[in-house]
Amino acid sequence: MSDLSAMEIYQELPQTDCGDCNFPTCMAFAMQLASKQVSLDQCPHVSADAEETLAASSAPPMRIVTIGDGNDELEIGGETVQYRHEEKFYRPTIIGVEIEDSISGPEIMEKVKTANELQFERVGEEIGVDMITLRNSTRSPKDFGDLVGRVNERSSYPIYIESPEPEAIEEGLKNITDGNPLIGVATGENWQSMTDLATDYESTLTVSAGDLSELAELTDQILAEGVEDMVLIPPVEGISQQIENLTKLRRLAVEEEFSPLGYPVLGKVKSDEPFQLVADGTGHILKYASILSIESTSPWQILPLLTVRQHIYIDPQVQNSVEAKLYEVGNPGPDSPVLFTTNFQLTYYSLEGEVDDSGFSAYVSVMDTDGLGVLNAYADDQLSGEGIVETVREQGPMDKVNHDMLIIPGLVGMLRMTVQEEGGWDVIVGPEDAASLPRFLRQEWEG
Repeated sequence: MSDLSAMEIYQELPQTDCGDCNFPTCMAFAMQLASKQVSLDQCPHVSADAEETLAASSAPPMRIVTIGDGNDELEIGGETVQYRHEEKFYRPTIIGVEIEDSISGPEIMEKVKTANELQFERVGEEIGVDMITLRNSTRSPKDFGDLVGRVNERSSYPIYIESPEPEAIEEGLKNITDGNPLIGVATGENWQSMTDLATDYESTLTVSAGDLSELAELTDQILAEGVEDMVLIPPVEGISQQIENLTKLRRLAVEEEFSPLGYPVLGKVKSDEPFQLVADGTGHILKYASILSIESTSPWQILPLLTVRQHIYIDPQVQNSVEAKLYEVGNPGPDSPVLFTTNFQLTYYSLEGEVDDSGFSAYVSVMDTDGLGVLNAYADDQLSGEGIVETVREQGPMDKVNHDMLIIPGLVGMLRMTVQEEGGWDVIVGPEDAASLPRFLRQEWEG
């Protein structure tokens, strides 16, 4: 099957720019089809001939699956490459907290409350847990169903209802008011009943089997019954085998375009060793898990996983930057320090966070270096003493304070004399890393 270009796809579309596909123009829709990020059925006006021409070429090799609805809607799948540098990864891993029903009701509700609070801000972006997995292991179907209802009322996230018993899943679905929940697990023994439930309740279904061949056969059987939205759970035989299976599934989906395994994948991590739990979770995020279900509500374990996800699911070909301008951290006044940095996103927000945590207010003059960090910008000749002076003068922080001291990053301390001579300010060389700023400010500014 050959891929069509955006222009070739555009020529087959109605070219009316009606917007019914949720894109402003047919060309914008064609570009998304060419990158396999949308499906052709989003255009209600495509002709039968065009549909026949475009359907196979425009379909993503991995199906895009939606869980939840409204403000809680989550999308996974639709990935098109094995390695991030080839293009980028599109839909971040859903990170879910797994709770087993064997513990007491109050303990479960406390875990739900804690999970709701697992939201953080990092480099200007809100990051946090996305889902709760409620696993049935001991309770009767009726008791489990009641528990699902109580958890659903208190949870801020969509719920994955997991049980080997279709009766327990159905009782849970009766108590879910939100649309399109995730349910499972469908296996070779219960797949028909699970498929019926997925159809009746319009749910996404997780599917598991003993090996990848059996998994492919099972998805074909379920698809033949009309259920298209599935999430695969590969067989678990230790972390190394799990990573191998995740890698095989991604390769079969995006490189071989093997449709029976062209679905998002769910991975579970559990370990009695707390650091190993984080390490295993990191491996799953790096190696293609669309959903990560983890038995932890500890912020110190969850935050590293969210950080890894945040770094992996950015476009590696685009520098992440902030606007180059004068920022005010806290409530600066005439006695506040003035700092200079570049507009690399991580650099700026690291500096802002450390200044804010130190208890100081400050003016921060940010220079446009095309999103490069301090040292990279200097090495690329985008950061010079003259450039620092020009930026600070244009943004005017020195006009807002009653002193003439400017703090520049320690990594470019060699520019101090140039800035001092050109700008006429008293230039102070700051620390090389943001983490040292609080101590530096206490010593150099208060002192």
